[in-house]
Amino acid sequence: MKNHTLRKDQSGVVLFVALMLLVILSMIGVTVARMQTVEERMARNENNRQLASQAAEAGLRNAEYLLLNAPTVGTFSGNTNGYYVLSQTTGSLIPTLDFSNAANVQPYSGPALSAVPAGPVQAPKIAIELVGFGAIPGDGLTPDQEPATYRITVQGYDADGTPSVMLQEVYR
Repeated sequence: MKNHTLRKDQSGVVLFVALMLLVILSMIGVTVARMQTVEERMARNENNRQLASQAAEAGLRNAEYLLLNAPTVGTFSGNTNGYYVLSQTTGSLIPTLDFSNAANVQPYSGPALSAVPAGPVQAPKIAIELVGFGAIPGDGLTPDQEPATYRITVQGYDADGTPSVMLQEVYR
């Protein structure tokens, strides 16, 4: 008779322990699923940043090509369409330039950027500033041979169309 009473008292403890283990395993499962989602998002963001960097780099190469085709000083005098003369008072126009306004930037005219697995990438926006003329010490150039110096600023876009990378270079 005594064994039968002892067995009845313990049957509820087994159920409670089993439920607690089930809750713990469920929490572990949910945590692992969330970690996977976060890691996927991080990988997608890194991929988008890489695409934007590559698009901005393509924009720099395109701007160099535009400058090799001998733009005249008059091209820069209007301070529009992506061609600007460096401001002597502020030292730069670029921090105040609105890249979202198409009239302020030079359109990208290089090779198509649509050959990426994520789909078409928005073309980068380009602004070119004429910094001035002058030789660097050691160039051995005469004053009539002094080359123009330009600052190129390019804004690259993620695969989702948001701006994320801005590159600048000085080009002579």
